[in-house]
Amino acid sequence: MKNILAGIDIGGTKIAIATATPDGELLDKRFLPTQTHLGPEAVFENMCRAVVEMLGDDADKLAAIGVGSPAPIDVEKGLILSPSNLQDWDRFPIVDLLNERFDVPVVLDNDANAAALGEFMFGAGRGCRDVLYVTVSTGIGGGIIINGEIYHGVSTGAGEIGHTVVRPDDGILCNCGLRGCLESICAGVHIARRTKERLAAGESSVIRDMLSDIEDVTAETVVEAVRQNDRLATEIWDETCRYLAIGIGNAVTLLAPEIVIVGGGISMAGELLMEPLRRLVPRCVSMIPPEKIRIRRAELGAESGLHGAVAIARKAYSGSHLMYAV
Repeated sequence: MKNILAGIDIGGTKIAIATATPDGELLDKRFLPTQTHLGPEAVFENMCRAVVEMLGDDADKLAAIGVGSPAPIDVEKGLILSPSNLQDWDRFPIVDLLNERFDVPVVLDNDANAAALGEFMFGAGRGCRDVLYVTVSTGIGGGIIINGEIYHGVSTGAGEIGHTVVRPDDGILCNCGLRGCLESICAGVHIARRTKERLAAGESSVIRDMLSDIEDVTAETVVEAVRQNDRLATEIWDETCRYLAIGIGNAVTLLAPEIVIVGGGISMAGELLMEPLRRLVPRCVSMIPPEKIRIRRAELGAESGLHGAVAIARKAYSGSHLMYAV
């Protein structure tokens, strides 16, 4: 009986793979470096080899595969379309290749949607039907679940909260081509960028004692300095939380979700991030009672996307193209 699912979460630095039961219970998981320099075909072979090793003697029980990949992707055609951290993967036909290799149904979705599904089915969003998931990491992305379904929108473009414009007049140019995107202020690389700019201008900070070179500043450095009550870091962090609250507040006004789930590497700051968001987001929303705005940190941490890839596999397993409900 074919009763094992495989979930694959592809990232620019690592690939997470899990096998699971049809109910989503993980049986095994493995992490391997992406090694993008090898090219997509070699990375694909490494991925398939890992799946085969994990299945072992149960290879004939594999029922379906779900894949989460950085955007842009083409869900309908099953293509990965040169994401910024997988630039050589131009129109890479991962769905067809996996289907040919394993002869099982395969479904592809973007990594933010996968993480949203993981939290919806197995994490902080359990019991809800309408969920907004926001990932704040190197970049900022999002996933929208409406009545138990991922909402893709035109060209699979829904949920890109990181590229909503919150500072049009004096914001910097974003990689997407717009000016003043939320991502260009609040993503991890831009938290670090803003900090380095102020340090380079001569401002004092404990960060100078933490690192030998200010070019080594990361968002994690800033968080640690905030915990030490550093003035510069606290100002950077307060500004980050304020603009992130504006972006989330706008999304809440549009979508009125039951819950907002915040994940990604920056969410590891815990209450240092969540307390300001719970306080500030309701101030940016006028059409929904404050007590109805629920904001929670992702429960599955760095594995939201992996659990989501399993949830995508459940979609392929069931043959449903609509509902992800457990």
